[in-house]
Amino acid sequence: MNEAVQRLCGRELHEGDEPFRLGLKIVAFLYLRIQELSRKHNMKFALEESPAESASRRLAKVDLTLFPEAAEFVRGDIDHDEVYYTNSIHLRADAPVDIVTRIMLQSKFHPQIESGAIIHAFVGEQRPHPDSIYALVRKTFFRTQCAQLTISPEFTICEDCHATSRGLLNSCPACSSTHVYGVTRIVGYYSRVNNWNPSKLAELRDRQRGNYRLSSPSPRPGALSTR
Repeated sequence: MNEAVQRLCGRELHEGDEPFRLGLKIVAFLYLRIQELSRKHNMKFALEESPAESASRRLAKVDLTLFPEAAEFVRGDIDHDEVYYTNSIHLRADAPVDIVTRIMLQSKFHPQIESGAIIHAFVGEQRPHPDSIYALVRKTFFRTQCAQLTISPEFTICEDCHATSRGLLNSCPACSSTHVYGVTRIVGYYSRVNNWNPSKLAELRDRQRGNYRLSSPSPRPGALSTR
């Protein structure tokens, strides 16, 4: 959706009211069309936000082959075969918005997406304080239409000492071994980063440039501090 509205009006979803409303209109059209088909065929059809881990890469590559002008809109590095489209109705991974703004915007699509709608907070190597997580989840629940929210950190696992460390690292902080592998959320689940295709690795780098930092609010009354 992000690259579609960028192609249609010259701006991405986060870059103004016009592209964002255009995205909402497109999803609303899809939703209403699906309702018509459900009534026509007496079957349940639903608009779903499917993880489709490889689709964002494949569709970008197909478009580059059939429509060379797509080079202006695909994400990633074309020369290194790392191209991809932003998944579903999400803002691009490195859009210059904070996590609260990202949730507020993306959640407005969720009422019409009947299955799988989700927003990711890619916190990387951060260690968000429990009160920060509580405040974000509470605000999301009461003030937005978000269907699902994930807090998704990154981990490094050592194959020698079996220690698990926060962040994606080249060596183990516990034993200095370089026999390590990274694990983080690809879309709907966690997997080993070394198994990802080049486009997902490019998206991962873009995530790490994004602003997913959780603020540090005052502790809740009666909360147990873990500082």
